[in-house]
Amino acid sequence: MTENRSAIIEPLHRKRIKHSIENAEKYLRRNTKKHKAEMALLKRGFSLLARQPATVLDAPCGVGRATIFLAGNGYQTTGIDLGEGAVRLAHQQIKKSGVSATIDKGDLLDLPYNNGQFDALLCFRLLHHLPTVEFRGQIIAELCRVSADYVLISYLSPKSYTSIKRSLRYQLTGKKSVQNTTSLAEIKKLFAAQGFNFVSDIPQLQFFHSLHLAIFSRNGK
Repeated sequence: MTENRSAIIEPLHRKRIKHSIENAEKYLRRNTKKHKAEMALLKRGFSLLARQPATVLDAPCGVGRATIFLAGNGYQTTGIDLGEGAVRLAHQQIKKSGVSATIDKGDLLDLPYNNGQFDALLCFRLLHHLPTVEFRGQIIAELCRVSADYVLISYLSPKSYTSIKRSLRYQLTGKKSVQNTTSLAEIKKLFAAQGFNFVSDIPQLQFFHSLHLAIFSRNGK
């Protein structure tokens, strides 16, 4: 990754990276009910793929929640994250779970993989940390580069009860949410620029919850 790109993204994206074990452990203690609902969303997404992938990259993998889920469902899974604490904890959690998966340390702006190295790529709970279309486009371009077929990416829809409530709170109190919403139309455009076609969009809970999982394919199915 070039120095200029790092300088641009540092103040906004990287401040959420879990370098310390303490920060990583906080995320590991995520609400069990929320975790199960999110893994159910991933299961729905992967079940819709017309061609089931053999290899999957989980980027970023955080503490390994989705990596463990994917490996446990039979995919040859690799996770990657830039946070030292997250990577260390992901290794521990994978060993504890008994699944087989690889964890790498690396930057999503400069992934250490060949073009099309993975059949599918999962990018879960990252896009809402990026506040501009430029930052989102940089990440999506690199994700698409290493995926031979599918990219499954989560985003927060502005057309939901939760997002509208956050917007009203900002207007009334001036307190801006750290979670950025993104329209599906914008995401489609960013993927189309990389030669990927829209396949499906899955809401966690239609019109109420803002979390969605969008599926894109290099081959259009």
